[in-house]
Amino acid sequence: MNDTTAAGALLLVAAIAALALAGLTGRGDLTTAMLILAGFGSFASGLFLLALTRGRTPDPKFAALLPVQGTVGIATLLADLGVQGDARFFPPDPRGHLRALIPAGGQVLRSPPESTYSYLTTEEGDAVMITPLAAPCLSYLKDSCSFEVPPEREQLCEAVVEICRDVLEIAERIEATFDGDNLVVDLRGFALANGCQAVREVSPKCCTMVGCPFCSLIACIAAEGTGMPCRILAASSSKKGRNLRLIIGPSA
Repeated sequence: MNDTTAAGALLLVAAIAALALAGLTGRGDLTTAMLILAGFGSFASGLFLLALTRGRTPDPKFAALLPVQGTVGIATLLADLGVQGDARFFPPDPRGHLRALIPAGGQVLRSPPESTYSYLTTEEGDAVMITPLAAPCLSYLKDSCSFEVPPEREQLCEAVVEICRDVLEIAERIEATFDGDNLVVDLRGFALANGCQAVREVSPKCCTMVGCPFCSLIACIAAEGTGMPCRILAASSSKKGRNLRLIIGPSA
């Protein structure tokens, strides 16, 4: 078992444990909701890592569907809690931890507060703080592939292309450029296109409120490279569904 498989398996075990604990307690309160949220996140990330495991190549169409329900499930749970905003992905903190804030309403927190709670109530506004679904993937790229996020825009675009094309082998053709302050990534022959379509069929809001492991990976790289919080402005696929345009912009 290689490192990627082991990491994916551990995340699945953590997801099962969190969901089982939530089911056994049956309290129906906010703590239980956060356990379910963490379980869905770990489940989606674990499946995504397993899909990238080298060796036996999984059916691309099947692999593309693995993270779908986790992304949709988290977005649905957030909506049921009354959360309405889109995820703001922040650069890693001094300990290297990734965090994303999803505003509950119109007010947006400037930075993640030091808190162990997932649902935050502050003077600036309420929000849900989660670990992005891409966190295990980015950690793997840094630890196992010696990936470093460059701070210069041109090199940042080159890094995104290299990761998508040479490491993840996730598209036939990749272009990454800056349009003003927005990072625009075009992927042709996108291997996970079926998953994108499945998520968008439920609601395009899932793409911006949570972001699947791949889209949130690009958002996390953009946030770290620019040193500013970023959000997914758009994730749109072509009519035939084989191409994806991803736009990442600075958080308002």
